[in-house]
Amino acid sequence: MTESPFSLRVLAAGSLRHALPAIADTFSAETGIAVSLVLGPAGLLRERIEAGEAFDLFASANMAHPQRLASAGLAQPPICFARNRLCIVSRTELELSEESFTEVLANSTLRIGTSTPGDDPAGDYAFEMFDRIEARQPGLGLDLKTRARHLVGGRSTPPPPKGRGPGWAIADGLVDLMVSYWSNARLCADDPALKVMPVPKAFAPAIDYGAALSRHGSAASRQLQDFLLSSHGQAILGDNGFSSAVL
Repeated sequence: MTESPFSLRVLAAGSLRHALPAIADTFSAETGIAVSLVLGPAGLLRERIEAGEAFDLFASANMAHPQRLASAGLAQPPICFARNRLCIVSRTELELSEESFTEVLANSTLRIGTSTPGDDPAGDYAFEMFDRIEARQPGLGLDLKTRARHLVGGRSTPPPPKGRGPGWAIADGLVDLMVSYWSNARLCADDPALKVMPVPKAFAPAIDYGAALSRHGSAASRQLQDFLLSSHGQAILGDNGFSSAVL
């Protein structure tokens, strides 16, 4: 992607790191409009915008962060442009299944990895899953929150190793399972040492990705937002593990 003074500046959730470069490159090839990407935990990117950082489009892994910017007058009303699913990546020998889900998680020796709540929506979704478990099995969800290790997505956590999927923390012996988005977890699906399974429906949060233009949004930035919702943009998102936001 071309960096220039005329590039559209996009601040985007790190879970879009595979999809958005392809979208930006295709958009630039079709329109001649350059795009520069800044990827990171959406909550921390939102804070940077609130502190005055310039942007043309903010793409978050939830709707809450762009809506907060819109409510503060810093962004236009957000649109949902993609959906995701919450998954568990675990050591194969745990034999995690939909039937054994809460039984396995209840093992107090099990080490659980999540992203960082508050800073990164992935962590918020993991804790929403724990809340749903708590509602059905009082005490277990609270215990899971206490035991969860916030390994990525925080202001004080190092970035995940480049080029490695969410199974890296398991391979490195830090945890026994990792709560992850399907768009990331799918990259581990062929590893015989790991099992990837969607969180059972009863415990799964709805994951909607929101995009918002700057309050000063230009015609070019609106073109990019429209491209996200176009059949071409949605196809690229689909190729990278996201579900369509277009009904």
